[in-house]
Amino acid sequence: MNVDENELETNVIVEHTGLVTLFRSLITDITCTLNLKEFPFDQQVCHLTLASWTFDGSKIQLEPMNRTDNLDYYIKNSEWSLIDYAFKMYEKVYDCCPYAYPDITYFFVIRRSPSYYIFSLVIPSAFITVVTIVGFFTPHSSTGENTEKVSLGVTALLSMAIIMMMVSDEVPATSEIIPLIGKYYIGLIFIIFLAAYTTTLTLAFQMRGNSGLRLDPRLKYFLFEKVARNPWIGWIVATQLNEQKNVITQKNGKTEMTYVFDVDAVEHNVYRRGAVVGAEVIVNRHRESSVKRTRTLGEKKAGALRLAECPNRDCVLHVVNRIKERLDTIESFIFYQHYLKQLNNEWEQATRIMDRFIMIFYIIGTVAFAMTMLLGGPEDLLLTEELMDKAVNS
Repeated sequence: MNVDENELETNVIVEHTGLVTLFRSLITDITCTLNLKEFPFDQQVCHLTLASWTFDGSKIQLEPMNRTDNLDYYIKNSEWSLIDYAFKMYEKVYDCCPYAYPDITYFFVIRRSPSYYIFSLVIPSAFITVVTIVGFFTPHSSTGENTEKVSLGVTALLSMAIIMMMVSDEVPATSEIIPLIGKYYIGLIFIIFLAAYTTTLTLAFQMRGNSGLRLDPRLKYFLFEKVARNPWIGWIVATQLNEQKNVITQKNGKTEMTYVFDVDAVEHNVYRRGAVVGAEVIVNRHRESSVKRTRTLGEKKAGALRLAECPNRDCVLHVVNRIKERLDTIESFIFYQHYLKQLNNEWEQATRIMDRFIMIFYIIGTVAFAMTMLLGGPEDLLLTEELMDKAVNS
């Protein structure tokens, strides 16, 4: 307090009993030792000491005019609210003086209003966390190349880092303790980091299907039979386990397939250029495949030539067998592609199931962490003799 700035000429009331009354109006600033452990839900204990620098206890005695708490002139503040108020009289002894100096110390317990910090810092971080959770609903592609989920996690980390910088600007600088809101944001950043890292693991897990690796039978049985078909938890994973219809007709262990080619045809020793040939092939799983019959389905150009190179039936069968070899190659390729598609689908569905459980774990962990950090606020401080003495001596 600067005395010169508060200098004001007032009248002194002197009574015959020696009582002197002086009314002085002044505005003073006090400095409090802040405890930011629970910021922005913190409570601070501040004190204001009134004493005489001139007269000791033998010449002056300080006593409050009202022994009870008087808050008639208290003006409410939008940022701080007064929780408790009390006073206590002390006598301090100095080495220089034989008598103690009396003083009156007023104590205030004030609590910060967290509304500003909740709407400007906590709620935006909650929205960012929700966006990160929604990222787990992004379906996997059949190739495992959708890296949008990883990009979403990195974007969430950058957003949390920006909000963390805003928090550092709002919180008073201190190196003794980490504020509660700082711990909260560090925890959220760590959770989002784990989520992004887990996403990379699930993508790498799904990519195994592209290399032709089969899913472990025990893991496949557990995920598809025990989990996905469970009526209680199957709706959570939302897998697609419907069997695909096979367009190939099977009869008595034999498979009949019709292939259509836009090639040259041989029919009755006549070479027809530009004809469309249909070949019905019988694929037997127990014996070698054979050609059932070939027939010309149509032609794009008119005209026919005698086939001098194939004068007999054996030559025609040789040509047909060559066609069958090509058909077998195409058949093997088609079955291999179907096998890879089915294999990738298994890895995709397994990854989706694992991803859903990771998402549930992430949601539960985030909610539990937020409730533990933000809902367990401190109780209101009440001024006691021990607390007042601790505040004065700190």
